[in-house]
Amino acid sequence: MRLSAIVVAFGKERLLADCLSRLERALARVEGETEVVVVVNELSADMTASFQLRPGVVIVAGSPGLGFAGGVAAALAAARGEWIALVNDDCLLEPEALGEMLLVGGRGADVGSVAAQVRFAERPDVVNSAGLEIDFLGIAHERRLGDGADAVESEAIDVFGASGTLALYRRAMLDEVGGFDPSFFAYLEDADLAWRARMAGWRCLFAPQAVAYHRHSSTLTHGSSAKHLLVGRNRVRMLAKNASASLLRRRAPRMLVYDLLYVVYVGATSQTAAPLHGRLQGLAEWRTYRAAGRARRRPIELPPSPGLRAALDRNLVYRSLRHTSGLGDRG
Repeated sequence: MRLSAIVVAFGKERLLADCLSRLERALARVEGETEVVVVVNELSADMTASFQLRPGVVIVAGSPGLGFAGGVAAALAAARGEWIALVNDDCLLEPEALGEMLLVGGRGADVGSVAAQVRFAERPDVVNSAGLEIDFLGIAHERRLGDGADAVESEAIDVFGASGTLALYRRAMLDEVGGFDPSFFAYLEDADLAWRARMAGWRCLFAPQAVAYHRHSSTLTHGSSAKHLLVGRNRVRMLAKNASASLLRRRAPRMLVYDLLYVVYVGATSQTAAPLHGRLQGLAEWRTYRAAGRARRRPIELPPSPGLRAALDRNLVYRSLRHTSGLGDRG
């Protein structure tokens, strides 16, 4: 089996049907055996039955309690591919996307993942993601968010990680570093995985010719209290697992200042304390997640942080797309 494509379904049946239609067209361009693994978290019985009749589609029973990260973990247990393509159910692939990602992934045995050029479905000329970056304050964000598609690199380059909206993972890498952490439920699970992969010596390449379109935040509204809580909690969990002791000694004061400003800004603009509550939940679990990451943790180079100003700029991108307010980063 060359490629398994995983889609976690959350009840948006029209979105899922569109996603699978485009995904199957992209898989038809891939040489070798392929399969689609759909994790059914929230779908009608009729919709589930209709997918079971499609050739090459494997249905995995899930539940809303699994979330996205848990759904991916359940799918990986059933997937047989040498490569794993993770596709959001609100993502629409161009026909050549998966073929391009596999081509780039084959450039070296140390390439553990490939990031796609994901654009906003609402603004197909604007980039949603060209891979993930994490700076030395532990702030994860989408590369080139808000840039014009014509400004994106024309050749494959190294990036920190791949956005889970559309990502290609080498199965050997996932097995080595432990795959997705199901306890994250949703948000930053891809950044956590990217950090672990980088610490283990795996590379991620950005494939600019692999294009897809993302209907952003169709599951949890951008800027919602639920999303703010999960992002805040998972930010602390990710730092606890992956940040080296030297990084924390050098950067903890600035991390705390950033998080304080973030919480104050969101409280003032969105009238919610969810970012604070999420971070407090994460701090209560700090020792547990610190111990969980000990075996894989080692220092790696992270770039300087542009701080809150950059987060506000990213927020403007989302506001321009008529999403509800809330910071446009993953921090």
